[in-house]
Amino acid sequence: MAKQADASTRGQALADRPGWTELQRAAEELHAAEILLQDPVAPLRTTLPHLRAFWASVASAAQAFEASGSTQPRTPQDWLASDAPIAGVDAKLRQALAGHHGSLGVGEDELEEEALLVHVRDARRLLAGLEPELGGRPLRRRRLRLAIASVSVALLLGPLLAYTATRTEVPGTGPWRSSYYPDRMLESKPTVVREDDIDHDWDDRPPLEDIPPDKFSAQFDTCLLITEPVEAVFQVNANDGARVLVGGELIIDAWERDGKTRRRGFGSGFVTLEPGVHHLRVEYFESLGKQSIYLVASLDGGVPQSLSRDVLRYPGDLMDEDDPCASVSLDD
Repeated sequence: MAKQADASTRGQALADRPGWTELQRAAEELHAAEILLQDPVAPLRTTLPHLRAFWASVASAAQAFEASGSTQPRTPQDWLASDAPIAGVDAKLRQALAGHHGSLGVGEDELEEEALLVHVRDARRLLAGLEPELGGRPLRRRRLRLAIASVSVALLLGPLLAYTATRTEVPGTGPWRSSYYPDRMLESKPTVVREDDIDHDWDDRPPLEDIPPDKFSAQFDTCLLITEPVEAVFQVNANDGARVLVGGELIIDAWERDGKTRRRGFGSGFVTLEPGVHHLRVEYFESLGKQSIYLVASLDGGVPQSLSRDVLRYPGDLMDEDDPCASVSLDD
């Protein structure tokens, strides 16, 4: 009981100190900014309100416990530029902190994660210097409680957020899963849509609103249903380059010309298919100028033509790269 009374008395004594409440608020705002920077789905801009609130609270706390007892409002920049000593903060760190505070006015498109991480790190050093002025340790214990609470919330909400993320529905209809990349080599983050077919003549227009009209690429995936053994023939005609793969096997390579036997954008391929579900993938890139792609096939020995939707199935929004047609069967 005596220890509890001592702790309560000490807590009240700290609360009565000028600047303690403001410093607690600063610690909470800084911790919130740290948590958001660690969150891979939180936009960088979400840290700015907390960092601004941190600086406002720090300036209020510093003013509250200054020996002068001045009641004149001061901005963080005024305080950092003053001669007021700050324990553990040298001139170099003070200058860096002033720069961090000044950077809070940059546009959202200019935010950089590394700069914000340095900002938070230096702000934590400033807070560590100010804490001893007001007792220090209880504030650190408060941060520990906040950290434990944050981890608990993350553990509770993590599975829900992961489930929500995986349930993002690919827009459109049709058996083709089309991934459009804003680069020539299928490397950056794609925009994924469903399409009825992949025969396109875009002329000089972009394939999608957020994809450039030149120097883009695409990957088209579908599942081909075969009910009896066939000698399948595929042909592709593209401007600029294309590849066709069946079951992971490259049967047409018209990606680049080789100067002798291979012509970029045009080619034929043959493959024997047994009854079952076969993954069909077409890769395409556009360099400059007009763009188009056409795919035809013969599954019965006849003239190659566009694949009927009856023999194609959508591989799913969450297509497994190791087994793209795992969720499809001949009975579908």
